[in-house]
Amino acid sequence: MHTILITGAGTGIGAATARKLSGLKNSRLLLVGRRISPLEKLLESLENRERHRIYSIDISDPNSVKQLLSDPSTKLKEHPLVNIFANAGIGGSNDFAHSENDRWSEIINTNLSGTYNTCMASIPWLQKATLAGISNKNIVITSSCLARFGVPHQSAYVASKTGLLGLVRSLATEYSREGILINAINPGWVDTDMAKSSIQAMADGAGVDYNVMLQNQKDLVPTGYFSSPGEIAELVAFLFSGVQRSITGQAIDINGGSWMG
Repeated sequence: MHTILITGAGTGIGAATARKLSGLKNSRLLLVGRRISPLEKLLESLENRERHRIYSIDISDPNSVKQLLSDPSTKLKEHPLVNIFANAGIGGSNDFAHSENDRWSEIINTNLSGTYNTCMASIPWLQKATLAGISNKNIVITSSCLARFGVPHQSAYVASKTGLLGLVRSLATEYSREGILINAINPGWVDTDMAKSSIQAMADGAGVDYNVMLQNQKDLVPTGYFSSPGEIAELVAFLFSGVQRSITGQAIDINGGSWMG
């Protein structure tokens, strides 16, 4: 049986991906998040839940993922790690002019450095899978369509997500020859609690009702609606499936046409 690691698994895209992958015949999930309660709730909803494990860690700690994967409870010596969905991240604005809201370090440390920590801790385990004769190994990183734009008061978030695209390209050139394919996905608006919080903050800033701002943002999307977390999960499942072995170093946009580059 093979192992899949999902960070940011407790809610939204991470939880939807866990539900999508939990029924795979020969796989088990390591589900990681900062808060244990959403993970416990998620675990109860999964197929084959006795196979899967949940862990509360902070990926911004450089040693957290490394220590987790070395923990005997993960059983990676018995069940090789083959796929990583590096999905953990935080959003929100930052403002250097007001030091109490200058969240630069918080956002960069989680979204960019935390993802780097996840990849660097995981790659040695993927290399062990190679030595065991396993050819299908993947890392998928959640970036954002905002990596394609400049957004006021979002410099930390945009910089973190743009940095992930460079990380993907560099790691792909290093490790694709070893059969480790590394890609980013760039979601646009997705119907998640994080998105709802962002819409509410935008509505408050503009002095309008939440539903007015929600419709305003939908009107900016060519399809006219937000993606569902399940749609993003389907893309991750495809990249993990092994049906193709040529997509690597790419940033795959899934955003209702918000970016057409």
